[in-house]
Amino acid sequence: MASVKILLKKIDNPKDGKYPIIIQILHERRKKIISLKHYINPKFWDEEKGLPVSKYPNSTSLSILIRNKLNEAEQIILDFENEGKPFTVEDIANRLLSGSKSEMFFKFTEKEIKRLVRLKKIGNSKVYQNTLNVFKEFRGQRDISLKNINLKVLHEFQDFLIEKGNKVNTISVHMRTLRAIYNKAIKVGAVKEEYYPFKKFSIKNEKTVKRALRKEEIDKIRKLELKDPELKKARDLFLFSFYNRGMSFVDIVNLKVKNLKGGRINYTRQKTGQKFSIAISSQAQEIIARYNDCKVSESFVFPIIKRNVNEYLDYRNAMRLINKKLKDIADMAGIEIPLTTYVSRHSWATIAKRMGIATAIISEGLGHESEETTQIYLDSFDTDVIDDANAMIIQ
Repeated sequence: MASVKILLKKIDNPKDGKYPIIIQILHERRKKIISLKHYINPKFWDEEKGLPVSKYPNSTSLSILIRNKLNEAEQIILDFENEGKPFTVEDIANRLLSGSKSEMFFKFTEKEIKRLVRLKKIGNSKVYQNTLNVFKEFRGQRDISLKNINLKVLHEFQDFLIEKGNKVNTISVHMRTLRAIYNKAIKVGAVKEEYYPFKKFSIKNEKTVKRALRKEEIDKIRKLELKDPELKKARDLFLFSFYNRGMSFVDIVNLKVKNLKGGRINYTRQKTGQKFSIAISSQAQEIIARYNDCKVSESFVFPIIKRNVNEYLDYRNAMRLINKKLKDIADMAGIEIPLTTYVSRHSWATIAKRMGIATAIISEGLGHESEETTQIYLDSFDTDVIDDANAMIIQ
């Protein structure tokens, strides 16, 4: 097993009585020495610790440099061991001297999570944190450099998730999150594109249970006689989303009066940063009027966020309550699909598809970057559409 150690190299006739500080690499009975290009008198050197003594001038900065170089060398050895290929002391030395290293995965991801929190992309930050926690468990809390997350590591992580009992779509979420983090790392130069490990890795998905309503089921929800104010609010927010191309709940929650201008809703989607402009329909305007007189431009259209701090907590609590009420509404309307805030988005897209609206237009309405994304989004509803067509053909 390879090892590294910091030493003073004893030489004849040292200049000014100073000896060079070296890093010694041992592996398979072979030794390699690399100079750190720093020199010190032995009286200022702690041989046991491999560091300068505290009374040595600039001992702190020199100690930090030595520890960093030692940590780098140890990480290089760990990376080689993770690669599972034979390596020599020369390989370790060459990598140490070249400085060709990438950022560490844990550290990079933690920085990315903090960035998402600063941007108030709390949902994404939670997803990243969840995958990081699971990956840390997989690694036994040992960090790994981005460039050493190779195809072998991906398959091992996938096997780990399977052994934990995770289902296909849960595994897919973790692998897609890992891929998103890696793509971000390449984009910011934290790792070279040549190390990208996902080229030959396929991420599997299972078609989910149908989550879209038919138009007549939307009408049933509209026409329900409701007395409970919380049930009414849940229905209003669900329908408001549907009337506005399946606007996500987090965007509805953050919608302010100033976003309503010239008969349009102008907002930036929290998840993607895309800008949307939607004509305010009479149905949407009726719902808005029930909650806000629209006189204060900075006020939230819907009274959900009530504090300046922990806004995310208000959002999550409201979503849980509304989803609970939507379940009650579904029972009252005789709808078997588990009704949640997200169903409105699927419903808008699927009803549009059934009406013969082009995928390109649906894609634009949803804010997808490509029609391929929209097609994947709609694929789980193809069976129903085909069944309807078949029924019409065989009548």
